[in-house]
Amino acid sequence: MGFTKTYATAEAALRAQAHHAWLDRLGVPVPRLHGRRGRHRLDLLFEALPDRHIGPGDLPETARLLGQAHAAAYRDSLHRARLDQPFPLPGVGTLEPFTTPRIARVQKLLDAGTVPEPAFTSDQAARVITTAAGEPAAFYKDANPRNFLITQAGIAVIDFDDLTLAPFGYDLAKLILTTAMTHGPLPGPLTAATLNSYNQAVPHPCSADRLNDWLEIHHILTSPYLGRHGYIHGWHTLRPTETRTR
Repeated sequence: MGFTKTYATAEAALRAQAHHAWLDRLGVPVPRLHGRRGRHRLDLLFEALPDRHIGPGDLPETARLLGQAHAAAYRDSLHRARLDQPFPLPGVGTLEPFTTPRIARVQKLLDAGTVPEPAFTSDQAARVITTAAGEPAAFYKDANPRNFLITQAGIAVIDFDDLTLAPFGYDLAKLILTTAMTHGPLPGPLTAATLNSYNQAVPHPCSADRLNDWLEIHHILTSPYLGRHGYIHGWHTLRPTETRTR
C-alpha cells in the first residue's frame, strides 16, 4: 500500500506533480509517484514509506539534505533568478518571488497585533525581507518536521505542493523553528551544528545573524498555527536570550 495526496483542483495536483518531478531530477529523495486518479479533484498516488517523522536529533542530517537540494537547484537554474521577481521554470511553472508577497503577509499579521512578542515592527520586518532582494536564490518548500520521513535509505522529502523562491537559509530557519515549536527548546550546540551542516552543502552560506532574521520572520508567519499541527511551543518562549532585535 502507498499513500495518497488529495488536491482540491486538478491544477493544484498537476503543479505538485511538476514540482515533484523537478525535485526528483535534482536528486532530492522523494517518494516514487505511481500515478494519479480523478478529474476535477486529482489524487496523486505515491509509494509507501515509513511514517516516522524527523526529530531534533535528525536536524543536522536533514539540514545537509536541504542544503544539497538548494545547491542543486541553484546550479540547475536558480542562479539566474532574482528574489524580487517571478521566475519561470520550463516544465515546472513559475516560482513566486520572495519579497513582495512576504512583506504583505508579515505586515498584515504584525499590524493585526496577533503575533506574540515579535522581534520586529512591521517596518523593520519589511526592511529585513527587502534586503534579501539581491541575494542568491534558493527555494522554499515549507521545511517542517512533518514534511520529512526517516526511511531505510535515509531521509525522504514528502512535501512538494508549493515552491517559491527564497534566499539561502530561509527554509533552514523554518526547519529549526518548527522543530522547536513541535518538540521544545533546542540546545544551542545543536542549532549551530545544524547551520554548519547546511552551510557545508551550499554555495552561499547563511550567517548566524541572517538565520536569526529568518527565524523571526518565520515566527511571525507561523504564529497563526500555534496550537495546531503539532506546534505546541511558541517561538517567543523559545528564542535564545541573546537573539538580537532591531
